[in-house]
Amino acid sequence: MNAVEKDVDALVFKELNEANKRFPLFSSPHHGYAVIKEEIEETMDGMNLLLEIFANAWDDIKKNEPVFEQIRAAKAVAESAAIEAIQVAAMCDKFNLSLAGENAEHCTCCGEVIPEGIQVCPVCNRKVGDS
Repeated sequence: MNAVEKDVDALVFKELNEANKRFPLFSSPHHGYAVIKEEIEETMDGMNLLLEIFANAWDDIKKNEPVFEQIRAAKAVAESAAIEAIQVAAMCDKFNLSLAGENAEHCTCCGEVIPEGIQVCPVCNRKVGDS
């Protein structure tokens, strides 16, 4: 297990809950797809910028020039892309939550049967809450 995997799970859960407070569930697969696609595109924009910054840093490294500013910029862009990637994961959960149909009575994290009106079983909620 990665050192931050549990933290990422908690952040995805937090993002999903915040999104659900601000926006309704997806009304159709088309709606969910469009939202997820937008988040993926934002993630990719960040990753493309990160690659560009890193390529420029490499060019300067080969010229023995300092690259501290590029590396600081790369860190900031990587963090931004990570946030976008967390939003992608949260919107994937929202898609399943919105359109679960026969699976609506199952935890969005582990698939266990849960009481009506909640999205996550108590076990997964504790796991996320402990992060």
